[in-house]
Amino acid sequence: MFSIIVLLLLFVLVIWSVRSKIYINKKRQKDLPEPINSPVSQALTQLLGAAGGIYLSLVMLASFLGIDVPDKALFLQWAIDPLAFFSLVITLLQPLLMRVFQKN
Repeated sequence: MFSIIVLLLLFVLVIWSVRSKIYINKKRQKDLPEPINSPVSQALTQLLGAAGGIYLSLVMLASFLGIDVPDKALFLQWAIDPLAFFSLVITLLQPLLMRVFQKN
C-alpha cells in the first residue's frame, strides 16, 4: 500500500513539474514566433536534459572527491541508481520552486 502511495505521489510530482515547466516556457515565449514542438514535448525534453546534466555532474563530483556511491539502492521494490534518482528529484523540484518564488 505504501509503495502505491509513493508511486502516485511521484506521478503527481512529475505531472505538476511538467505543467510548471510549460507555464514557465509559455511565459518566456510571448514575443517569440510560434514553436514547432508542443509545450509538453519541450518541457519533457528540458526536464530530461537537465536531469542528465545534473547526473553527469554528480558522477564527476563523486569521482573527483573519491566518494564511494553504491551502484544500486533499493527504493520500494526497485533497484535504482541513487545518483540518477537524486538528479531526477532535483530536476522535478526545480520548476516548482521557480514558479513559487517567481510569483511577485
